Amino acid sequence: MTTVWRAFLTASAVLLGFLVLAIPFVERGTGTFVISVVSFAMLAVIFVASAAFIRADWDPFEELW
Repeated sequence: MTTVWRAFLTASAVLLGFLVLAIPFVERGTGTFVISVVSFAMLAVIFVASAAFIRADWDPFEELW
């Protein structure tokens, strides 16, 4: 299951990188800015959670196998 968490971590890191690169092109007070901030927050939560799951070696389906 760690592979899945690593995929989430990598995907969120790449998307966060794209958002950071887009910062100079987003104007404050626009709808695009709001979407960027909300997307950043969601991706940051996914990044931190997947890093915590990897560190804890958590497998949510362990009891099913």
